[in-house]
Amino acid sequence: MGRSAILSGVLILLSAALFNANASAQPVSANASNNPKPSADDETIRAVKNMLGQKIILDFRYFCEDNTPSSRCRTSMTVIPPSLLNVLSTHNIGGVILFSENIQNTEQLITLNYTMQQHMVKAGRQPLFIAIDQEGGRVARLPSDMLSPFAGNMAIGATFHQRGSAFAQSVASHIGQTLLPLGINTNFAPSVDVNSEPKNPVINVRSFSENPEQVAALGQAFVSAMQSTGVMSAIKHFPGHGDTHVDSHSGLPQVTHSKAQAMAGDILPFANIINSATPPAMVMSAHIQYPSLDDTTIIDKHGKSQIVPATLSKKILTDVLRKQLRYQGLIVTDALDMAGITQFFSHEEALVSAFNAGADIALMPFTIRNQDDIEKFALLLDNVAKRMLESAFLNASRNRIIKEKQRFALQNFISKPISWWLNEAKENASTNNANSLKNRGIQIEKGLSRSSVSVLYGEDELPITSNRWLALMPDAARCLAFDAALARARSKASDKPLEFACLPLTALPSTQLAMNLLKQADALVVGNISPLHANYELGGLDLPEHVKQRATETEMMAFSKKIMVAAKAQNKTVVFAPLRMPYKAQDVKELADIAIATFSYTVSMTPESAKEDKHVTSYSLNALADVLLGNILAEGRSPVSLK
Repeated sequence: MGRSAILSGVLILLSAALFNANASAQPVSANASNNPKPSADDETIRAVKNMLGQKIILDFRYFCEDNTPSSRCRTSMTVIPPSLLNVLSTHNIGGVILFSENIQNTEQLITLNYTMQQHMVKAGRQPLFIAIDQEGGRVARLPSDMLSPFAGNMAIGATFHQRGSAFAQSVASHIGQTLLPLGINTNFAPSVDVNSEPKNPVINVRSFSENPEQVAALGQAFVSAMQSTGVMSAIKHFPGHGDTHVDSHSGLPQVTHSKAQAMAGDILPFANIINSATPPAMVMSAHIQYPSLDDTTIIDKHGKSQIVPATLSKKILTDVLRKQLRYQGLIVTDALDMAGITQFFSHEEALVSAFNAGADIALMPFTIRNQDDIEKFALLLDNVAKRMLESAFLNASRNRIIKEKQRFALQNFISKPISWWLNEAKENASTNNANSLKNRGIQIEKGLSRSSVSVLYGEDELPITSNRWLALMPDAARCLAFDAALARARSKASDKPLEFACLPLTALPSTQLAMNLLKQADALVVGNISPLHANYELGGLDLPEHVKQRATETEMMAFSKKIMVAAKAQNKTVVFAPLRMPYKAQDVKELADIAIATFSYTVSMTPESAKEDKHVTSYSLNALADVLLGNILAEGRSPVSLK
């Protein structure tokens, strides 16, 4: 078939669906000289651009209307300006992803989402995917006063031997019930990566387990419960990011498993969930090289040969995911602005390659921060459309997108007045009603924290009856939360208060200070976060100069070991408490009497507007304190082995 015949066929297929939806199209004037009829190529490019728009999810994390240079723009977009609304409707954009910078409070968030959806429908466009990364645990975009962060996937995994999929179901259902009234219809969760690499810097506690079958069971329960609330679920990161020691936000990791290992390990959770009764609406690709699945090399923007990352691999996205696993839903890329892609490929090359590989949706393919970026984005779409004029894949991909939008009824959000959603959100957030959504979430969070805390060794040494304690914690927020947790736990067991001191390790204290405090204590508790958490997770309670000269994970561990050696020599009870991954407990087994894992270091604080000092709480540290003092027995079992 010749090129003109192909283009003609494309136009016949697309004209009704696309051009009727183009609200900006004007009636043809009787004066033909003033309104020359566009050429077939112009119409075809416009049709292709309309399809491409539906295949894009943009982020508007920051936007500077004064045209501050993109790299310096840090004005959070909480009220969408007309220029960005125009981007959405003009280019027929498929969706938007929200970040914490876009969220101030419930009323603001509902108004933002309602404004965007209403604008698109009035423009005759499809409703938007309004997406978020709300996995629970350390990946939670909504503030804790709007949605309980929960302890995360690995904590859920620690309950599996006793509770099965109960917590996966209850957490996912609660997240979905909270998101939908806020106008968020798509959640990029859960992560179903099998965490088989102890040094994995990016997945770790975001994984349910190192066991593929356990990951599959919990992931399926999570997807089913989430989607039963009306929120689309995206499982990630295909074909599996669990055995990497490089973060794809900063580089391009490679997994060296054989194909047989891949199918029995990394890919098994995806296969099981996809072929279940409730397959996920989306599967997200990973920016990883997986040579046993595709060892094709491509030339990057520096002229160097690279093994193609999964996000850009037709063998992985089409041959394995679409054909071999028979996945019928939407394939979405991980964020294309991550270094795993941007340091090797241009925006245009990444988009074209991802679409040609079989991706239905490109997530964050271009950063829009000012008016100049808006113009550059339009040019990018022009260039991509010209390169994809003869793509036979586009129409089928667009149809899949529309089908999922209709299946999950994304337009329903604006079928009710905004006041409806504001009232529902207010009822959901009530603390006066014991059965409100918020209070049910708090109970789930408490229950998960208590059920997941796991004694790794030293169970016979529990409970601790000493009255004088010293703790080393990774930062000031964790110190305050553990202080509150011990006081609360002690009040249950005894009228006699504990004598307690805590040293935050954000900037290492003097050894002499630590030794002096140790002499006055009977028990030493060392809280450890490995891999070390980011500065934005500190909570803002450490001195700025301490954050600026923040100790590394290696320095913190060396200091902790030094104090643990001294404590051991003085016959103190030594507790090692990994608050993230538990592997370090094996390294200090000769120095610690007891090791207890929580799999979560999440803390919550009263809002900064509160007149009193910030009150810091952590349900995970509450559970740790209760186990240490004998108020409860630890029920959890680590879903990853220490050796």
